[in-house]
Amino acid sequence: MNQQATAASAAPKCILSHGDNFYWTGIDSEDGRDSRFTTTFEGKYDGDNIKSVPWVNVLGNHDYGGASYICSDGDNPAECSDADAIVTALENKFSWQSKYTSPNDDRWILKDHFYVYSIEDKDSGVSIDIFNVDSGDASTHAAQQTCCQCYGYAEGDDDTCKNVARGDKLCCGGDADMYDACYAKFTEWSDDSRKQLAKEVASSKATWKIVNSHYSPYAHYDEDGMAKWFKILKDSGIQLWMNGHTHGENHDYSSTYKVHFVDNGAGGGIQKESASGIPEYASSDVEAVWAYGGQEYGFMS
Repeated sequence: MNQQATAASAAPKCILSHGDNFYWTGIDSEDGRDSRFTTTFEGKYDGDNIKSVPWVNVLGNHDYGGASYICSDGDNPAECSDADAIVTALENKFSWQSKYTSPNDDRWILKDHFYVYSIEDKDSGVSIDIFNVDSGDASTHAAQQTCCQCYGYAEGDDDTCKNVARGDKLCCGGDADMYDACYAKFTEWSDDSRKQLAKEVASSKATWKIVNSHYSPYAHYDEDGMAKWFKILKDSGIQLWMNGHTHGENHDYSSTYKVHFVDNGAGGGIQKESASGIPEYASSDVEAVWAYGGQEYGFMS
């Protein structure tokens, strides 16, 4: 990234992060937070050309436990005791990232579960509003899997966890109240993001309007969930939706909503893969422009 930023014809105004900032389970303690940031963030992106560039963040499923235990004992993930404990742990995992202060011009930006980050070039008059949303109620690898925490109970056995659901012993230890409290928190955050997005984009005067999300509104949502986001996108003036989660790269376009959709999840890390496809229920509104084969790491610039 240092080389790419140097080679760019114009210096970047900001860098968008689409979540999954800290593998596998996010930040596990306030005491251990700064060392994680030093190793994973400050020490990695330390080129003089990007040291002061703002990083505009949202969180992903791995920031909330990655389907392992959400609670922690010191820096070690640990089984949650009850519904109150799991909600507190979710809130801590967010606040431990949002309250971090980077020693490099305070470049780590995570103001809330929904917030607008604005950029304006005074010379050209071009402005950008970036609408950062919490999409944790997605249907793929999101609230259901995160709240069950099966990887914790099953000690990382992926095959065992494929069909685990609410009430199963490997989902919150069979504690349905704990699961429901966790799921309700993700629903609350996403519902609020949709409400605020609809309000803020309606009043935006920016030249360019971009949504920054962890999940795609259609590739990672079922049809009903997709409809909630598409209702907001219709006639909104939003030109671009960028997301991660899937560790690939692609570009889709909706002529219905006049929105470009970009999977930008191959920035490096645990794996690389082909980009998300378009589910049948979205095919009447979204068409593929190009897709990356998944052979290398990379990012959109």
